[in-house]
Amino acid sequence: MKRTFPLVIGSIGLLGCAALVLVLTYSHNIRVDLTANSGYTLSAHARSILDALDDDVRITVFVRSADPRTPNIKDLLWRMAEATPRVTYSFVDINRSPALARRHGVDRYGALVFESGGKRRDIGNPDEALMMSAILAVTRDRERIVYFVTGHGERSPTERDRKTGWALAATALTDEQFDVREVSLLGAKGVPADASVLVVAGPQRDYLPEELAHLDDYIGRGGDLLLAIEPESPATLAARAARRGVVPLNEVVVDSDGRLAFGEGMTFEVTDLDKNFLISRTLGAPPVFSNARTLRVEQGAAGAVVAFLSSSASSTGVVPGQGRTTDSDGASGARVVGAAVYPTRDGAAGASGRLLVYGDADFASNRFFEYKGNKDLLMNSINWLARDESLIGQRATDKAPGREQFFVSSQQFERAFWLAVVIQPAIFLFMGAVVAVRRRRR
Repeated sequence: MKRTFPLVIGSIGLLGCAALVLVLTYSHNIRVDLTANSGYTLSAHARSILDALDDDVRITVFVRSADPRTPNIKDLLWRMAEATPRVTYSFVDINRSPALARRHGVDRYGALVFESGGKRRDIGNPDEALMMSAILAVTRDRERIVYFVTGHGERSPTERDRKTGWALAATALTDEQFDVREVSLLGAKGVPADASVLVVAGPQRDYLPEELAHLDDYIGRGGDLLLAIEPESPATLAARAARRGVVPLNEVVVDSDGRLAFGEGMTFEVTDLDKNFLISRTLGAPPVFSNARTLRVEQGAAGAVVAFLSSSASSTGVVPGQGRTTDSDGASGARVVGAAVYPTRDGAAGASGRLLVYGDADFASNRFFEYKGNKDLLMNSINWLARDESLIGQRATDKAPGREQFFVSSQQFERAFWLAVVIQPAIFLFMGAVVAVRRRRR
């Protein structure tokens, strides 16, 4: 009896400790995501949307118990609910609750119904991007319209050509609840008054005086403008950017250090990102530009001017169509390829709108849009112009790094070459020589 009593007390204490550890584990859950693309972690963009929610969102998932997609959906919804108490969710087995499914108008497995404030959005085959799009659709009332200027060889949001089209960019904008439209500056109306953002993407032909007048009117009334000026873009359009303090130069950037391995120097990673500017600070990877035009930044009375994207210090400028460098002494240096102009006092009388100028329109084309930080650069730019800073952030990658995307710069390739082909064999050769000499001495 004397020996049994301490054993019972010790067993009860051990069980109590185990129960306490279990309770603490459930109360303070910690996850470590070791996947290459952070597949089990919400992106910074998703967290920004969830943190900014002012309304409750109810999500109903209609599945069948044996559906292989159910565990992934549960995990993603759990992460969203952990990020904000505004999101709640429930699962309904269609086979067991057919009446509830009919009441919601759902007749397929894997459907998710998002509801908030009397609004509803249904999606299927869910991923993080689709869920964030649905949340924005049911929680935001403000209409956001992005107009693309057409008629001068600009990049079109309806064009699916791999090299020149911006169809993927238009799809991404639509997913984030932008209404994407095209507009011609010919005629009496000009830029519509409901434009949230106006995009002029790489025009190849000059604008008529009437069109330039409509563009100046839009800028003058405080319109927000994204201007992608390429080496072939007309001088009259470049002059509009120069008035605001961003002067496009007649040269193409060639970056020998930033270029991709085995690629030409005109396609390069923009490695110099301003960490103090919101758009460049939130990029998870450097964007890739191709055939980019150099910009010169000049401070003026129009507001603050920020050069936030630049090439590496080894860059040079080449005159388009001539191949000769613009540096008289052959010197190299970083080239600005992205700049922003914004009023120092938003909302002040007579204040100008926001302006973003890029020396390249290829970065958002169908070919380059999913490369590295290009998608985030365009989407963050449009949201910044539309004054929706809460939607600026790094988005979840659509492709698995290392399997579907693999980028190696010329510098990285050179380091790998020296390490794998020169240094490592030299080390083993030296060690072998040392061993051989010692054996001969014996």
